[in-house]
Amino acid sequence: KALDRTMLILLIFTSQSLMAKANHCAEGWKFYSGKCYYFSTYKKTWTASRDACVAEGADLVIITSTEDQCLGIEHYWIGLTDAVKEGVWVWSDESNYTYNDWGPGEPNNIGSDNCVQLYNNYSDKWNDAGCNYTCPFVCYKSE
Repeated sequence: KALDRTMLILLIFTSQSLMAKANHCAEGWKFYSGKCYYFSTYKKTWTASRDACVAEGADLVIITSTEDQCLGIEHYWIGLTDAVKEGVWVWSDESNYTYNDWGPGEPNNIGSDNCVQLYNNYSDKWNDAGCNYTCPFVCYKSE
């Protein structure tokens, strides 16, 4: 009986511990739809932004649906670039580029714009911008 009681207590403790960890992101990260997001409060270039995300075990946010687009992001770097081959847009994790939400007339490649930001002047639609421009960024990773 003592062993059964010990096992029950251990089972309850383990399940409570697992439940406490569910939907949990590191401090400063926000949970949304199964992922953790970090909204920077400082500006970096696209490459430096990606490096900062990777250092945290994450990547620049990848937007694959309207739902992802509604994260409340505005004027932030996202993980889309055509730096490898002009006009061939790829996500920073090399996943397929199937969804887009370009602003009017974008991408326009003014000044060799090879990186993409959500741009509040376009109602949070996408804008291609020079990768050396600095703006805040959003990282994402699995919880």
